[in-house]
Amino acid sequence: MAKECREKNRVQYYKNRLYIAEDESLQTARAQGCHDSLVAANFRQEKTIEIVTKDSYWNGFSEWTRDYVRSCDECEHSKSLRHAKYGLVQPLGVPYAAWSSKSTEFITQPAQSQVKTQIMVAVDRFTKMAHFISLHKNTTAMDVADTFLRKFENITDC
Repeated sequence: MAKECREKNRVQYYKNRLYIAEDESLQTARAQGCHDSLVAANFRQEKTIEIVTKDSYWNGFSEWTRDYVRSCDECEHSKSLRHAKYGLVQPLGVPYAAWSSKSTEFITQPAQSQVKTQIMVAVDRFTKMAHFISLHKNTTAMDVADTFLRKFENITDC
């Protein structure tokens, strides 16, 4: 290890590469020079690491450089999509009668209450009428389904 480290003109080198101390600003400046410059043209992770390692070194530089490139805003916006195109939005059909189509939302932790800490809001999409149903703190999905069915099984109009 001692053979790999040397000092010249008060500058430290490791394996003939400039050793950059644990200084975030120096590391960032070096990475910017190798990644963000017009000449570098925002190389990806491995190419940026290759350029950095040609003449500089710091502890954990590979992972640090990967994180730096991952956080590059320009790289993030210029990435190719790796999934199929999104499909068209499929709107919901227009309801034909009151309470034929319902939507639900949950309000959790409403104003101070010791026992009931959730509110299920059920809205008729046709009339926009809403029902507010309070639920206990430890309500399960099965309890919500049972409550929903009990409350709305006989509703045709209000």
